[in-house]
Parts: sequence; C-alpha cells; structure tokens
Amino acid sequence: MPQTNAAGMEMKAMEKIQSVQQLMTTAMTYVLDAEEKLAQAAPKWAEASASPELKELFSKTATKSQEYAKRVEQAFGKIGEQVQRNDNHIVAAMIREVEEMIKNTDNGPVRDAALIVAANQQQLFRVASYGSLDSYAKTIGKQDAVREIDESLEDSKNGDKKFTELAESKINRQAAEASQELAHA
Repeated sequence: MPQTNAAGMEMKAMEKIQSVQQLMTTAMTYVLDAEEKLAQAAPKWAEASASPELKELFSKTATKSQEYAKRVEQAFGKIGEQVQRNDNHIVAAMIREVEEMIKNTDNGPVRDAALIVAANQQQLFRVASYGSLDSYAKTIGKQDAVREIDESLEDSKNGDKKFTELAESKINRQAAEASQELAHA
C-alpha cells in the first residue's frame, strides 16, 4: 500500500541507502529538483524587486539555476546513474515563504531587504548541498563529477557574497530609511 504525506499526496517509497554512491545519487535527485524550482521562482523574485541591481541578480539566479541543473544531470551520467528527480520539499517551502513575504510587503527597499534574506538562504542551501555532493564524489573517486559540482559550489558561494554586498552597501540602509520615514509620517 502506498504511503501518503500529511497533504494526502502519494509518496515514493525510498530505497534503503547502503552506499555513499546511493547517498550521492539520492542527494542529486533533490538538488536537481531544487534547481528547477529556483529557476522558475527567481524571475518572480526579480519582478517583485524594486532595485535594478537586485532584479539583475535574480535574473542571473534563474540562469545559474538552469546551468546548475544541467551540471547535476551531467554528474549523474559521470557516476553511471540515470537522471532522476525527487520533490525537494525544503526548497518548495522556502519558495512558498518568499511568496508570502512578497504578498505581505510593499514594493520597495524593505521588500528588497527581505528578498535578499531569501536569496542568501537559497544560496547557502546550495553551498551545503554542493559541498556534500563534492565530498561524496571525492570519497567514491568520481573526480569527473566533482568538476561540475565544484563549479556550482563556487558559483553559489559567490552568489551569496553578491547578495550580501548589495544588502550591506545599499539595500539595508534604504530599508532603514524607508522604515524611519513611515514611523514619522
């Protein structure tokens, strides 16, 4: 009998993981789904941004997510596995939270500051995911797969820095000023 989750959706029975390669493959199924979800969500976040610089970063995020997804697909082949996907509930929840935050903020610097928090969260999720995949690939001697994963890992670290730099150099200050103006109005 199939299992169902709290929402009543049928869940796939997961095979017991007994090796690092299986662990890596399973992790890759979730990372691939995450990248596909982020590629779809990032343009909406760009549209919700007031800052032209933030719009550009989110547009790049959508493109990067597509690149990362292709890299994960290539890594599947390099470790001798078929491309698979598993629904990444963590990223889906993160995206739902951003959608709620967008609904509950006005277009402007406060929303932009909140969007940067969301961007940093997804970048750090990527860093953790790709860092683990990198470690697994090295452990099982799949150096070819490591190259793709290393590229995504380094890009994700750089993406996190870019969002943080924008927040610290401009957006957070603008959000604080907008908040003070509202308080005095």
